[in-house]
Amino acid sequence: MKVRIAGIAITLTILIFIVSVLAYFAVFFTPITQYNETFASHATMAYDQSTFEGMREQILIIWVNMNQTFGTENQRNIYNTWWPPDQTYENSLVAENDYFRNIIARLDQTITEKEQILSGNKTILVPYSQWYQQTLASFREETKREGGLLWAIDGAYFQTFAPMAYHWIWWLMPLEGIIIVLAFVAWLFALE
Repeated sequence: MKVRIAGIAITLTILIFIVSVLAYFAVFFTPITQYNETFASHATMAYDQSTFEGMREQILIIWVNMNQTFGTENQRNIYNTWWPPDQTYENSLVAENDYFRNIIARLDQTITEKEQILSGNKTILVPYSQWYQQTLASFREETKREGGLLWAIDGAYFQTFAPMAYHWIWWLMPLEGIIIVLAFVAWLFALE
């Protein structure tokens, strides 16, 4: 009898591992890979750019991909959260769209200012390289502030295209909890 219970305990312990691995690969791996290819890799590239033009190009790619992925008609009703009280303007794709519009406008203004400085039409009080690095650092900081470039896209993507991956904690964790409890009980019986 103890051998049989020990076998059940071992089986349940192995099942915990298998469920976790399968859930990750079956439910989470593919959507996260697609998300990274479409959005996250470009956010990293935008941050790592050494020029304003390069940063602008990567942010534009994210913006275009967002509008192609989600469409532009219904962005007011797409949020980064499923929780109704948190479905506010600042958590919507409309806010993300406005953010992209504003940061691109700021980058365009900075590129124009850079060209004016280099052509001698504008004077600055610090050396050009210092101005350039400080301004670029400011943009980098902006791309990481309060969720960074993808604060609304992140949750919205997984809710829209991979709801099982978005809500995995709600179904996988209880399932694993039940299996862990059963395995623990089986181990206790096996050790008696």
